[in-house]
Amino acid sequence: MKENKLFQVGTLNSLMMGDYHGSVSVKDLLKEGNVGIGTYNGLDGEAIIFNGHAYNGRANGEVSEMKSSDTLPFSTVCHFDENVAENEVSFNSIEEFKKEMEQYLVSHNFFYMIKMEGKFNVRVRSCFKQEEPYEPLYKVACDQREFEYHDVEGYVIGVYCPNYVEGMNLPGWHIHFLSKDLSKGGHILKVSGENIKFKLNELNGWNVYLPHTEGFENWDLTEDLKEKTKAVEGSSKK
Repeated sequence: MKENKLFQVGTLNSLMMGDYHGSVSVKDLLKEGNVGIGTYNGLDGEAIIFNGHAYNGRANGEVSEMKSSDTLPFSTVCHFDENVAENEVSFNSIEEFKKEMEQYLVSHNFFYMIKMEGKFNVRVRSCFKQEEPYEPLYKVACDQREFEYHDVEGYVIGVYCPNYVEGMNLPGWHIHFLSKDLSKGGHILKVSGENIKFKLNELNGWNVYLPHTEGFENWDLTEDLKEKTKAVEGSSKK
């Protein structure tokens, strides 16, 4: 059986509660996967791991490639199998994207990583780097910055997680954007596109790195943050 695992840094609940301390370096993360998403130390922007490079879509609207020594408190990556079949899809919203993807998911109980390429209309957001003492993400997200781009060529990178990982990760789809010229990027709030090419990897394993941070070691991470997470992940301020 061919093994293709999702590698995860940290847990979503610890990030939601304010543990933004980077625990894995970019260098070490890229050993575990060449495609994925996440965020950087101090909640500094949106991580887009694309073809073995770690990019950051920041709240000032700029994108930069991160250094190997930079760290991440939360991320999900995999070694993407490019040999899978390429398909094509069109959608006018995130809801339509999710509906279209249903036919490609063998089961909702597996993880998936997707790479999409084409011309998109997209609205993205990112948060500013935080200073200690860190506030919870649902408070920090109130100060997020949003950017809207039309007919821009680029890539959508996303991970699908099953419902049973609630609290550990975000059930359903979590998608980030990176423009082809590497100048625009962030967490996707709205997206549409026609004749978008994509490849989908079904992942049959899940490895989680648990950080040795003060917050992770001492906080009660069993709190139900479902509603607060939903508000943070999917809401636009406009």
